[in-house]
Amino acid sequence: MYSFLSGILAEKTHTTATIDVNGIGFQLVIPLSTSQKLPGEGGKVRLLTHHVVREDAELLFGFATEEERSLFKLLLSVSGIGPKMAITVLSGLGIGELKKAIVNGSVPALTAISGIGRKTAERLIVELREKVMIEGQVESGQPSAALSKNEVLVQDSLRALVSLGYTKQNAKTAVQKALEKNGQGKLSAEALIRESLKQI
Repeated sequence: MYSFLSGILAEKTHTTATIDVNGIGFQLVIPLSTSQKLPGEGGKVRLLTHHVVREDAELLFGFATEEERSLFKLLLSVSGIGPKMAITVLSGLGIGELKKAIVNGSVPALTAISGIGRKTAERLIVELREKVMIEGQVESGQPSAALSKNEVLVQDSLRALVSLGYTKQNAKTAVQKALEKNGQGKLSAEALIRESLKQI
């Protein structure tokens, strides 16, 4: 419903920001990484948003960058992780450190975050490792030491799917499913694209 809010920063704390948009104050729940990027009160601000509607409340979550918002949405896809826990996870580690912990399977780094036990940490790793790898490849377009050996193959396949008219998110999901079905290192670029198309 809301993609972003732009206005004057009326109030801020480490976990919330209130933006005055033409006389209407919107309060957003934010991660620590976003809080650190905010100007002083009275300054102009633009935050990307994610709107959550529940039976008992409507909540707006704000992010300084698309990377933060994308990772927040990935966290929400994990069973047992709600929006407020996702914000806690984002705040517990820097974005780069969180992605590294997930990709490298570092349970100790994740359990160091308040409220994250061993089972939840293991679930984060199992459910998000491939997604974070693919996300990193698409966003950066460059190889990373933390990513899999198939990074070039995956990157080329994602670009091909996007060029065929599929959205980046649909392409990511399809490639991930194709990799899970066929295993890492078992497909050529052409074969991965064909298998991915079957998943869309």
